[in-house]
Amino acid sequence: MNIVIVIPTYNEAENIKKLIPLLTQQILKFSHHKFDILVVDGNSPDGTGRVVNDFADKYSNIHLLLEQKKSGIGAAYFYGFKYAMQKLSADALIEMDADLQHKPEDLYKLVEEFDKGYDYVLGSRYVKGGGIPKEWSLYRKFLSYVGGSLFCKFVLGIFNINDFTTGFKISRVKGFVDQIKFNEIDSKSFGYKVELLYRMYKLGAKIKEVPIIFGLRDRGNSKIEKDTALEILKIVLSIRYSENRNFFKFLIVGFTGLFVDSSIFSIIRLTSIGSSTASFLSGFIAMITTFSLNNFWSFKERKFESSQKAIINFIIYFISSYIPIIFRSFLIKFSVTNF
Repeated sequence: MNIVIVIPTYNEAENIKKLIPLLTQQILKFSHHKFDILVVDGNSPDGTGRVVNDFADKYSNIHLLLEQKKSGIGAAYFYGFKYAMQKLSADALIEMDADLQHKPEDLYKLVEEFDKGYDYVLGSRYVKGGGIPKEWSLYRKFLSYVGGSLFCKFVLGIFNINDFTTGFKISRVKGFVDQIKFNEIDSKSFGYKVELLYRMYKLGAKIKEVPIIFGLRDRGNSKIEKDTALEILKIVLSIRYSENRNFFKFLIVGFTGLFVDSSIFSIIRLTSIGSSTASFLSGFIAMITTFSLNNFWSFKERKFESSQKAIINFIIYFISSYIPIIFRSFLIKFSVTNF
């Protein structure tokens, strides 16, 4: 099986010098797999690309892929994934940072579970045995666990996953990664992690988390951007909305109907028309409003194309909806008369 380790870099010359030899040592432990190391570099001015090319001259399984322009970590991974699948015939893809925060010796944990039949194995910081640096500030710990994991878990409704933003994982290509249209993923930065995980989940991937201790950067500056938390918030809410778009529209239409009903009822009551009749009329107008909005907006993909079908369904809708309106009208008349 061909496994490609995809590593995005930008100004990681010193780190990549240390990482590639360490990975090479770990790869030797897997005689039943073929490994390639693909470094996707954003034209680093510190010479990261030259370092990788030096290794590539010595080892045939090391490759350098230069981005045309630096567009974010998500974009770098997608670029690398496409290359790995098309040029290196990848059966599995491993995502890994170059900064040595992911320990090369943890590679076996991912591959071991992948060999057991899992399609998406996550190196998790938030399962038993996993952890994050004690040196992190309380603010970053809060964002990582509460914002990056608990929030995603409850909003997306995926309760069997604990670490939604881990950057160390292995993915099966056939039937999963090869089914994902990367150009449709909104985030090209760190938010891609959540959206990619969600898409793998929706494709039915068999997912497993293994514990990892996330380390401090060996050197250099973190690639995490200051607006990462807001981006993840936006991505999660966007996913939830897109998955339940019709339901949210249905709610909006319902409240619109309530507003139309209440407003017209209040206006008619200012005339000589009685409350009971006002309730009949306002309910009827609100009913036409909600039926039309649901047909042409909330569920427009299922709207009634023919006038005959629309009329028949409106009659059914009218009958079923007017029963509570009639009851309400009599209740109003009774209340006004007696109280």
